[in-house]
Parts: sequence; structure tokens; C-alpha cells
Amino acid sequence: MIRVNAFRIGILASFLTCAFALTSVSAGAAGEDQRARGLKIKVGATSQEAASNEPVELWAVLIGVSRYKYGDQNIDGYQIGNLKNAADDAQAIYDFLRSPEGGGFRDETEGGHMVMLKDEQATKENVEKALAKIRKAKPNDYFVIYIAAHGSLVPYRAPGSSSTVDVPYFVLHDTDLRNPLGTAMRMDSFRQAVSEIPARKGIVLSDTCHSGGVQLAGRDAGDTSSRANNRYIEEMNRVATGVGFISASDQLEQSFERDDLNRGVFTHCLLQALAGNADVDKDYKVTFNELVSYLREEVPRLTEGKQHPHYNTTAIEANYLPLSVVNYADSVVDAGGEYGLLVMRTPDIDGVEVAIDGSPVATLDSRIQRSIKVKSGARNISFTRGEMKRNLLATVEPGQAKVVEINLTFSESEEDSLAEPTREQVNVFLREEKEPSKQAKDSFLKGVESFNKQRFDEAVNLFTQAIQATGNAYADAFVYRGRAEQSLGRKEAAIASFKAALALRPSDFETQTLLAEAKFNAGYNVEEVVSDLRGIISRHPNFPFARVVYGDVLLLRRDFVGAERELRRALTNNPQYPPARLILADVLTYQDSKEKQRRAVDEAEKALQLFEDISRKQVSASRGLRRLSISHVIFGGGRYVNEAAMAEAHHVLAKALTRMVERDDSLPNPEAYLAKARGHIQEAMKLAQKVSDKRRMVLLLDTSAQNYLLGGNVAGAITDAQAALKSSEDLPDLKDFAEAHYTLYSAYTSDQKFAKAAEHLEKFIQVTGSQMSPAERKGYEDELKRLKRDKDANRQKN
Repeated sequence: MIRVNAFRIGILASFLTCAFALTSVSAGAAGEDQRARGLKIKVGATSQEAASNEPVELWAVLIGVSRYKYGDQNIDGYQIGNLKNAADDAQAIYDFLRSPEGGGFRDETEGGHMVMLKDEQATKENVEKALAKIRKAKPNDYFVIYIAAHGSLVPYRAPGSSSTVDVPYFVLHDTDLRNPLGTAMRMDSFRQAVSEIPARKGIVLSDTCHSGGVQLAGRDAGDTSSRANNRYIEEMNRVATGVGFISASDQLEQSFERDDLNRGVFTHCLLQALAGNADVDKDYKVTFNELVSYLREEVPRLTEGKQHPHYNTTAIEANYLPLSVVNYADSVVDAGGEYGLLVMRTPDIDGVEVAIDGSPVATLDSRIQRSIKVKSGARNISFTRGEMKRNLLATVEPGQAKVVEINLTFSESEEDSLAEPTREQVNVFLREEKEPSKQAKDSFLKGVESFNKQRFDEAVNLFTQAIQATGNAYADAFVYRGRAEQSLGRKEAAIASFKAALALRPSDFETQTLLAEAKFNAGYNVEEVVSDLRGIISRHPNFPFARVVYGDVLLLRRDFVGAERELRRALTNNPQYPPARLILADVLTYQDSKEKQRRAVDEAEKALQLFEDISRKQVSASRGLRRLSISHVIFGGGRYVNEAAMAEAHHVLAKALTRMVERDDSLPNPEAYLAKARGHIQEAMKLAQKVSDKRRMVLLLDTSAQNYLLGGNVAGAITDAQAALKSSEDLPDLKDFAEAHYTLYSAYTSDQKFAKAAEHLEKFIQVTGSQMSPAERKGYEDELKRLKRDKDANRQKN
């Protein structure tokens, strides 16, 4: 389904300028295409510059803002909606530009001239500084600018004037719409900055006019967005000679995002085109004319004719500049043949050699993706690094891209995974060839059997024996031991085991995620955990578990919008991933929306079903271990072990049903929902008691209290909420449990015991006040004052 999101503007300026001797294979490899022999193509360089090896430097500024400082807050009638994919789109452009096919741009930190500004880095000050740097370019250089952010028209009244005019702005991370001049970037200033770049070659791309992004008091957001896009196009048509630009949509059109693409349709088509799909004449390069032709066909096709890119160039030669180099794998390019794309990444390891049907095509290095155009059909792809080798039989579809990620991790394969693999990419796992001794392997396999049967003390001892038998050099055993220790509540021991595994296999992002989760559960610095998780997600955007853990962290921080975004992205990667649905359901219960409460119930019911499916698969998996998969570790121990996961799933469903009654007074039979919730509360309590989950019991008692209160059983509500508060005293992370205080405030208020109600509301404010918005805190403080007045006026009730 096509989902229209908030107004986003993406500007991509120019592409690449490293000299690139075009061959069909990596430097020195055999099988060079005769048509490519001796041909030199430089992205962003004219044919004369390429022929004479004239130096052409690459400059780029990439800007993507998904999260705004004042995002999703109504401030004096102004509201900026946080975005879904803007920052990720900027990252995708960055990754392509760094590739040989993209021209080989290099970051400032690598001695190049490319600057990436995402989210909190994309302030007005930083953007202006970055654009100013490109003014150091020489006339024959090539520059790239990419900005993905909101755009809006903001009314302005000049001093001494009685009328207002609408001024178009880019809305950046720190923009306060009450002061747009000081915190946002005027589009005419942006156009002026582009005009002042000395380089005569550049291209500007803009993904504009998403509806509902910026709301001004009394004005329609969609109308403001589309007219801002129109004004932006007018500004860019005034840019001096040498710069071309493409806008994602024509004047007054909307731009669309599709959840199945994980980005805007325009940016998706842009990347497909540059990777090679736009090279219709098969001359090993994509030009401006070819890019425009591809976008004008594909964008309307993917948006059912609702979106048509707008384009313009200010110099004829800009139409023929190479914007990307197309790398053909096959030794002879068939002018009439059908081709598809292989997009390959090795985010954490270097030196992976790739061959297709036995012919070498590339050597992959970390963080440098490669785009290879290959004849469609069944292809045999091999990946080799030293003594490690894996083969992949893949079918390449005409005109489509198959994304392949190669990693050296805990997992060996996804064939026996307990969770469905991601549909966003094909994962290839390299493994060390050196096998542990028979003694170590036997202890390890026995430990896995004990782990699968949830005999965690026994498993820890067996994994320790396996580790000792290898001289502390058994990474897989360290990972399993860490998860078993986590299941036993040995938080620091688990962290130590995960760190030991990473010392042996530093590229293992799966274990890096387990370590981040373990640190989070152990109460480590949250900012450190967030930094670790964001780094993993940046390198591995299609790994759902990292987004699940990050979503859980954001839930704790009460960033419900951010948590929902991460969890929905995880479900786009893998719709059958149970913890993503479980935590998403929990996130939705905290949002004041009838629709989200209903969706919370749906998500919780799906999570419960998926965990039941996992439980059945675990029974089969416990009969023998054929291939290692991180899913066995995730779902066999720690938080997602059978009884603990099922207890949480029943609890979240009970909470969702209870809160739906609380927030939707239009339900035809609320008693039935409360009764259904009560059944899940009781089931969750049985499971939590079975695994001695004290934390879950505290949470369940509070949900039970809320359920009783909505059903009119005030005494039952007070009893269970008090029990939750008392039990929380033994749990550091739940001490002075805020939600129980809030439930008791509500129950005592209902019972007109205002002194006790005030006592618990005051405690609730003390515990959670720092996480509230100023308006939210003021509301609670006003309520506290009212309760104290009622207490004094009605002493006999206290």
C-alpha cells in the first residue's frame, strides 16, 4: 500500500569525480569486456576532462532530518511532524556516492569533501557551514547536495508593512516555527548558496511535497506544502548555468512513500537508476537525460500516476555528464538482453572476493557497497575471504535489484531460523573454517540442548567447559553462555561473556546487539546504549532485532513516536517478527488515540500467536542443532524464553484491552473487553510465577488494578496497586513504581479519599516529572492543587 507521509524535500546535487577506469571486473581481474577496454569514465567529468586525466574533485553535502527538536509537538499552533525515512534516505545516497559506481566520494574524515548531517546534526548553523565549504571548489569540480527534510511556507510581515507574504523555508532539526528566520533556512538563501558555488557542474534533486508535515495555526498543511514545492521549483529555475535539478513531484503534486520500499518512491527510483537500470544504451554510464527518462517512467508507475518528477538543466553539457558508472559483470554486454542488479554490502569486514558463475567481478570492502549489472536469470555467486567461502544460488529478475549482505557473525545460516528471515535482502554468512576440538564441540552441543530445554544453570556449566577446552577461544559458546546467564539474572556475567565473544569476532553485529540489550537491562548509561544501537542500525538497517531493542529503549524514555517508528521499520523488514509486534503493542497503549488502542490489541494478538508458533518450532529445534542461527539464542533465552515471552504477550494484550476500555467510551460492551483482559491477566500471572519473574508480577498487578478500577471494583484496584507498589521496592528499576502511584491516585480520587489521592499524584509527578512536557507537568500540578483543596474541604473523607 502507498502511504502518504509528511512533506519532505530531498536535494541531491551532483555526483562523483574520482577517476574510474571502467572495466567489467575489479582492477586486475580477468574477463574485461572488450567494449570497456581502455574506456575511461569519470563521474561528473566531461569527456575531455576524463581523456586528459584533468583532476576533478568531488564535493557533497548530505542532509536528512527524520527527527525534529520540536517534532510532533503543538507549540502555539505550530507543529512539525517527525518523518519516517528522511535520514535513512540520506544515508542510502551517502552509501551510493562512496561506491566506485557512485564515483568514490570520500567523507571529510577520510580526507575528502563529503559532509553528512542527519537528525540532530542537521541544524541551521551546521547546514550553512557545510554549504559554505563547497565555495572552495574549483570551476571544473563537481558537487553533490542532498537535503531530505520538511519544507513549508511561513507567513512574514516586513517591519512597517500591514500585509504578510508567504516565505518558503527548509525546516531543519532545530527549527522553531515561531522564529523561522533564525532557525530555518529560506529557500531563496539555499538557491543563492548553490549559485555561489564556483564549480560549474552540479545537479540538484528534490523530493518534495509530502502532505501534512508542517502545520501552521489555521492553515492546511498539504496546501502549504505543495505551494512551497512550487516556490522551490521557481527558485531553482533561477540557478546560474551548469547546474541541473530534478524535483520528485511536479508543481502542486504530492510525493509518496511506500512501506515496502522503506523510502520515498522518488529516492528508491533514483538509486535504482544510478546503479545501472537507467543505462538503456549500455554504454557503462548513466547521464542526466537517462536518469530523467527513467524517473519520469518509473515514479508514476509506482505511484499509480499520482507523481511526476520535474526537471531542468541550465547547460546543454549537463545532459551528458556521467552521473554514475555502470559495472557489468558479464564478459560481453548483450545490447538486446535483459539485465538486473546485484547490490552487495559487507558492512563490517574487508577483502571479500565475489565471483559470478566462476568469473571474478569485485572485491568488497567494509562500508563500500557495490552495484553490479548482470544478465537476468539463475546465477551462481560465490563469496570468498581467505579460507572462508560461501556460495549463493540466486535468480536475478530483469530490471530489479537483489540486495546481498555478507557478514562474519554468530549465525551460519537462516535456513533453520526460528523467525522468518528479512525480506529486504539476502544474507550470506561467512564462518571460520577452524573447528573446535571434539571435546569442546561435544560440551557445546550438550550445552545447547540444555539451553533449549531452559536448564540454564546446567547450560552455563557446559558452555564454560567448552570454552575452557579451547583455551577461551570459542566465540559461539561465549554467546550462548551470555544468553543463559542473562536468563538467570546474572547481568554482569552476561555482559562479560558477550564482550569475550566480540573480542574473538569483532565483526559480529548480532552479538553487539545482544551486548547492547544486556547493558540496557543492567542499567548502563542509556546514551551509550543508544549510540551502540544507532551504529548497528546504520550499518545493518535490515536487522530487525537491533530496531526492536532500540524501540524498547525509546519506550523506556517515553519517546513513543520514535519507538513506534523503529518497530514499524522492523516489521517492514520482517512482518513475522514477534518481539517487534509485542513491543509495538505496548508502545501503542501509551498513546492517547482510540485508533492506536485498537491497533495495540491487534498487534498484541498477533504477537501472542507468533510466540506460540516460535514455541512449537523450539520443540523441533531442541532435537538437534544443524546450523547456528541467532534466532535460537534470542528466542531460547533471556527475555524471549517461552514462559517469559508468553507471560509478557498475555500481559500486553490484557493491558491493551483494558486501556481500550479506558479511552474509547463508544465500545458497545466494555465489560466483555475487561473480562477478556482479566483472563489474559490470570494466564500471565501463572506463567510469571512459573519462571519467578518478579518484575512481570509488579507490572501485572498494576494492570489488574486498572482493570478492576474500570470495572467499578475500587477496593480491588487499591489492593492490587498497593501490592504492586510494595513488590516494586525490591526491584531497583521499578522502585517507587510510577504507574502504580498513578493508579492509586485514580482509585482514591474515585473513592473521594483526596489526601491519599494527592499523596500518590505528588509521588507520580516526582518520579516522572522530568520526562513530561511543560504543558503536561503543569496539568498534573494543577490537578494536585485541586486535590489538596478538596482534601481541606472534605476532611472527613481523608
